[in-house]
Amino acid sequence: MNNLRFTIYDLRFLFKKSFITFSLLISTFYSFSQIEKGDKLYNDYKYAQAAELYKPEADKGNIRAIRKIADCYRKINEYENAEKYYALVVADKNAIPKSFLYYGQMLMNNEKYDTAKIWLQKYYALKNADSTFTKALIASCEKGKTNTESIRKIIVRNLEKINSKTSDFCAMPFEKGILFTSTREGKINGTSGMGFQQVYVAKLNKDSVYVVEPIKGVVNTKKMNSGPACVDTSHNIIYFTKNNFQYGDAITNKKGDVTLKIFSAEKNHNGWNDIKLLELNDVEYSCAFPSISNQGTVLYFASDRGGGFGGKDIYFSVKTNGVWSKPKNCGKSINTSGDERYPFIHADGTLYFSSNGYAGFGGMDIYKSVPNKIGEFGKPENLGKPFNSSTDDFGFYLDGNYSIGYFSSDRVGGKGMDDIYEFEYTNIPLEISFYSNGNPIDSVQVSLEKMEKLCWILFYKKIYGKLRTKFKLYH
Repeated sequence: MNNLRFTIYDLRFLFKKSFITFSLLISTFYSFSQIEKGDKLYNDYKYAQAAELYKPEADKGNIRAIRKIADCYRKINEYENAEKYYALVVADKNAIPKSFLYYGQMLMNNEKYDTAKIWLQKYYALKNADSTFTKALIASCEKGKTNTESIRKIIVRNLEKINSKTSDFCAMPFEKGILFTSTREGKINGTSGMGFQQVYVAKLNKDSVYVVEPIKGVVNTKKMNSGPACVDTSHNIIYFTKNNFQYGDAITNKKGDVTLKIFSAEKNHNGWNDIKLLELNDVEYSCAFPSISNQGTVLYFASDRGGGFGGKDIYFSVKTNGVWSKPKNCGKSINTSGDERYPFIHADGTLYFSSNGYAGFGGMDIYKSVPNKIGEFGKPENLGKPFNSSTDDFGFYLDGNYSIGYFSSDRVGGKGMDDIYEFEYTNIPLEISFYSNGNPIDSVQVSLEKMEKLCWILFYKKIYGKLRTKFKLYH
């Protein structure tokens, strides 16, 4: 009887042990399956969807899932989540050096500059391949703690009446309204977890409420990203970014990627039609974020084509006899080993753009470069705060009077992922130099304050000899 009891107990123990082993095998197989599904989405650039599959396994401590979900959150600019998981990645003994770089960048975005500097220095010590770029980031950790602000008095407002809970960016005036790009509607894009990018127009109605509608015509396409865009109002031509497609189907390059291309369309009574793929595009590389010159003959844009200085550079193309020339790189005075994107060419020839390759405040910062007499761009100048923050700042626009404009940012305190901000300068500083008989004398600086009524300030000064004045408007 005792032997029989022992046998029954033994069978129960073996059954229980086998059940636990089988359960563990099922759990392991399920975990592996979920990660594999996540990898497929990740490789298809559907980072938001992939993150949802990685998260349960990452929270269980699976280091493979942790690495991947950290990358997903970084790519969709969810800085706090990315920092959380990268902290686990860099703690792993098998962490790759690039993880130190990414962790440092996420810490910068979250304004933890001192800690970010430590990890960026670790990366710099381990891998010097990106030395110039990493040096700029380390310098940014110090700059980010400063309060360098614009030298001009400025008012910045979040365009809450236009912004949504998703991404809204790259605004410019258009037909007594605002042209911009948004992800507020349509089928969810697996990459971002929001709708596909579309170009919209916002106009005020009689009740001073903005009415937002998709732009009419061929610019927007379902299940494809469209925008940002710019308009040559003199010639009624719109230039816009769109996923490369033909007859409604996405076209891939040799790597199997769907690249970005720049198209144009002309305005008629039915909206924007007669879509054209510009000659400046490259089959294998992306071209995006167009900005047209005041004369409508030079187009600036960003591209990751070969032969540049970094990941993405700013190029320009000239239109001659209706044909766009082969793109020319704006040169090393503009482009860095990092990324330069979102160019805006002002009517006076000044180039504004965003970059993460200079010592800034974190993420992409907005810079400006003034051309010399022969058209060569000078050393870029950081616009400072409040234009720039610890996160991405881009999509800059300034009117011809140097008075009002827009920029975009995913900074803390916004309404959505990316928001459009309106700014207005409240003063117009002037530098005045006085010359007597060809020799410079004491200069006088005049500031015209913007009030309900324009207030003119006049200066009278008695000077013996010939008087000549020189005015320079800062913008």
